Amino acid sequence: MEVGFAMGMSGCWLVGALGEADVAELAPLAVPAIEATAARAAAVGTWARWERDAERGGGAVPVWREDGVYNTEDALHLYNLVDDSAFDAMDGSGKLHIMEWWDRIDTDAVEPFVESVRKDNPVAALFHGLGPERAGKLPGWAGDAVFTADEVRRRLPAAEAALAVSGAERERALARIDDWPGEKEAEALLDGPLRVWRGAAEAGTGLLASRVWF
Repeated sequence: MEVGFAMGMSGCWLVGALGEADVAELAPLAVPAIEATAARAAAVGTWARWERDAERGGGAVPVWREDGVYNTEDALHLYNLVDDSAFDAMDGSGKLHIMEWWDRIDTDAVEPFVESVRKDNPVAALFHGLGPERAGKLPGWAGDAVFTADEVRRRLPAAEAALAVSGAERERALARIDDWPGEKEAEALLDGPLRVWRGAAEAGTGLLASRVWF
């Protein structure tokens, strides 16, 4: 069976600082939806499959079939797992409009990180680079998160454990990000989210991370 990723659109991911009043308004709607998405049986089972597939592949799933044209089934399962976004679902149903929240990002406190990948999901590329062990430490679910200032400071060590990659492991992660479909800047995708986490912790702001299709 020939498989491929989304056609004709771009997956966009933002990680930015958010003021406490805005977090207090957004969190009651977003946090339960993010937690419910992460807890679904399909998500739990697909994550476990990714762990098994990556272990067989030496830490990552194979991305390309032997013909070099279509993606492997293993890569498609990872893509579908990470593409399951609570924010995207809420935006599509009209429960919230994510761009309105992106307009509230506190750009004075911290420069936000934004990545757009045509026909693909930047979080999938990052997770492929990190592997399931590190990706599983990233707070939130599949790139979606809303945290207060206190939670940002408390969870910063977990974000560091997920994203602070160095040495040979960093080079391997960057190579895997490059290998994932779609044009992207591998170093920016690996370093940008952690820069925002650190900046938000230092500035004492909340944090919004969300991914949506455009």
